[in-house]
Amino acid sequence: MLEVLKKHIETASDKCSVSDWVSKLPSEEQKAFHDIQGCSENINVTSLYKDLNSTEQLPFKLTAFRSHLRGYCTCPKN
Repeated sequence: MLEVLKKHIETASDKCSVSDWVSKLPSEEQKAFHDIQGCSENINVTSLYKDLNSTEQLPFKLTAFRSHLRGYCTCPKN
């Protein structure tokens, strides 16, 4: 069991899966995503997620996306 626990400690990240995905986007797309975060209370997150997921398979589910966009995910706060 200790080996399993150590494996997960070593691979732990302080960023959520959405933040990791955003960090790999081109800078213009990162800026657009951060702009959307700034007005996320006016965004239909489900619709946005579905639209993004239709263009490319996203590596996270809607709940993680919503949590990150609304600012209550596991990412450290800036």
